[in-house]
Amino acid sequence: MKWVWLLIALILGAIAGAGWLLDPGYVLVRISDMVLETSLAVATLMLTVCVFVCFWLAQLLTRVLKSTARFADWQHSKSLLAQYELQKQAVVAVLGGDWQQAAAVLGRETRANNSSSDAQHQFMHTVLAAHTAHARGDFVERDKILLAPKAAVEQLSSLGPLLVAQWYLESGEIKQAIDPLNRILAANKKSGRALSMLASVHIALEDWDAAEACWSALKKSAQPYHTGVRLNAYDFQLRQDFRNPILADALMLAKLLARRAGAMKEFKGMATVQRRNVDFLIAWGNELKILQRSSEGADLLAAALDESWQSELFAQWLDLVVLAPANHIERALGWAKTRPQDARIQEALGLFASRSEQWQDAKTYFEAALKELPEKDLAKARLYRQLGLAWQALGDDHRAMQYFVQAQALATH
Repeated sequence: MKWVWLLIALILGAIAGAGWLLDPGYVLVRISDMVLETSLAVATLMLTVCVFVCFWLAQLLTRVLKSTARFADWQHSKSLLAQYELQKQAVVAVLGGDWQQAAAVLGRETRANNSSSDAQHQFMHTVLAAHTAHARGDFVERDKILLAPKAAVEQLSSLGPLLVAQWYLESGEIKQAIDPLNRILAANKKSGRALSMLASVHIALEDWDAAEACWSALKKSAQPYHTGVRLNAYDFQLRQDFRNPILADALMLAKLLARRAGAMKEFKGMATVQRRNVDFLIAWGNELKILQRSSEGADLLAAALDESWQSELFAQWLDLVVLAPANHIERALGWAKTRPQDARIQEALGLFASRSEQWQDAKTYFEAALKELPEKDLAKARLYRQLGLAWQALGDDHRAMQYFVQAQALATH
């Protein structure tokens, strides 16, 4: 079909050419003093050539512009790749705790920073830089970073107020942490971590009513209390002049609960993860001991041990009851039946017997504990000393001296 159209076009072109030869026409163009006179055919040809040249120049210009844009995109991509590589190095340095290296890498990234970097990259740079300054103890630089640039601050204000509050708590700037925590709670009243941290702030400020309100809100919303989530060993915290009133969430909660009556009721109402938090329970027991409620603290730790046996908890329980063991011997005897190979329980029973001057029973318990320990366990030195005291009380100074010598020999190795 296309050949038909081509043939028609040739025929029409031949007719038009023959017509132009018979009557070539006349074109006159005058521009100021310049006059251009030619035939219609030549004028048409010139116009066609001009259109073709303009079209070719337009194509050429488009290609040049596209090449320039591709070159600019390549340069931009190369710059972004370099920035991402530096940011990766900064992350590695931060995770490794090498704050000097992290600061140096982030400084190079800042100098190479492209204003068109995406929001996520800017946000990460801000967080890493602020965290590094915080870890080094340069709080002025940390706050300066958080205030600029605007885009990163907007990201941080929506995603990182918990991190900012944590920084303030770690640096001892307690009141500064209140505002970001309140902003979180304004958006989410059931944020367990924010409520926990705010409770720690109020406890440190001894604002007990506000702390009670946070604790009540946590219990009402069935949110767990987030204990022991802060206080990392940063460089600035190792300085002798550093005093951080926020020691850890575990201690803060222990201070609050120790003020309340009915420790067992509080314990039973807690989530399983809280009832098995060893640091928190030990801190709670210590606070009760300070308030001269050791027996209540011992009952609390005994309930926790009944749920999940932890040697650290048992050691704390023993510390609470050793001066007045009479009301707790039955509990220890029950544990001894269910855990007959636990040398620490046998030793505890020996100590209880020693307190009541039942030296024969004490000797039996200490010997049973010795049998359960490995050959060169250093805890044997303590048991040898206790056995020496038992034999001395039983009137056998020769055996007592043997055990004292063994205790001294093992302790010096």
